[in-house]
Amino acid sequence: MQVQVTGARNSKGHVLVSLFNSGDGFPEKESKAIQKLQLKVNGKIASGSFSSLPAGDYAIAILHDENDDLKMNTNWIGMPKEGFGFSNNAMGMFGPPSFAKAKVVYKGGSQTIEIKLKYF
Repeated sequence: MQVQVTGARNSKGHVLVSLFNSGDGFPEKESKAIQKLQLKVNGKIASGSFSSLPAGDYAIAILHDENDDLKMNTNWIGMPKEGFGFSNNAMGMFGPPSFAKAKVVYKGGSQTIEIKLKYF
C-alpha cells in the first residue's frame, strides 16, 4: 500500500505516517501503529510505501513535523500548529476522527491512499 501526502505548506522537516489495523490507540498512540514511515517533503508532496501488508482494514494518521521534534506541536488552547491528516481525509468534530471514519479497505497489491494535509 502506498501513501501520497499532498498540500504541504513547506519542505521543512518530515511527514510522519502511522498505520493502524484497529482503533486501539488510533491516532494518538503512535506506539500502537503496526508500521511507521518518515517521509521527506518534496515540493508540496511526500510519498512512501508500507511493506508486507495483508489484506484488511487500516487507518492512517499523518503529521507534518516541520521542526523534526517527533510530536504534534499545539498552541496554548491545544490547536495543532503543524499539518495533520487522516486516511479518507476524515475529520472529527472536536478532535481526531474515529478509526471507523478513517478506515480504508486494503485488498492487497498496488493501492494508493491520498491524504491532504490540513493546517489551522
